[in-house]
Amino acid sequence: MASLMESYEQQYSNLTAEIVSHTGKIPNLSGSDKSTEVSHVERLLDETHELLEQMELEVRGLPPADRQKYQTRLKSYQAELATLEKELKKARIAFSDTVHSREELLGMEEGHQSEDQRARLLDNSERLERVGKKIDHGYRTCIETEQIGEEILGNLHSQRETIQRSRNRLRDTNEALGQSSRVLSGMMRRMIQNRIFLVALSVALVIIIGVALYFATRRT
Repeated sequence: MASLMESYEQQYSNLTAEIVSHTGKIPNLSGSDKSTEVSHVERLLDETHELLEQMELEVRGLPPADRQKYQTRLKSYQAELATLEKELKKARIAFSDTVHSREELLGMEEGHQSEDQRARLLDNSERLERVGKKIDHGYRTCIETEQIGEEILGNLHSQRETIQRSRNRLRDTNEALGQSSRVLSGMMRRMIQNRIFLVALSVALVIIIGVALYFATRRT
């Protein structure tokens, strides 16, 4: 896990270095070159945001001892990325110091107003982008929560089936014990009846023998 975080940090270092390098070129460009460079830096910023989100997910799964350390680093990276975004914003609205076309010279007075308007538009666009990312992050969190809930429900359902099967086996065992108890009770009754019959038979034999002896002695 720690080696993976080190790999993420190396990627972050490479991306931010590239962002700084390309952002520094933007004020000296104009036209399509400037737009191309800005688009490239924006893609790098998006990649960096995604990388930080992956790092944040990994940090959550770290042991408490390492989690605090990487959370502090992650906050520092996020603050640095916010600064890089501001630098890009400044570079986008800055005029080139080395290239001044005829159109830029003629529109210098209108440029100040358009710069303010562009700054506000860019600020609104970035704010909307951040809100969109927050919504995406919230949506992913909801999906993860829903998946966890489904797993919990599945586990509860499995446990419920296990308990139900155990209850059914217990009921079957109780029924078997009841049947065994009834069979034993019947056997005990038959044994008692047989003993009573044997005792009665023995008494009858004794009486018969006694009567026979009585009559035999009288004849003599």
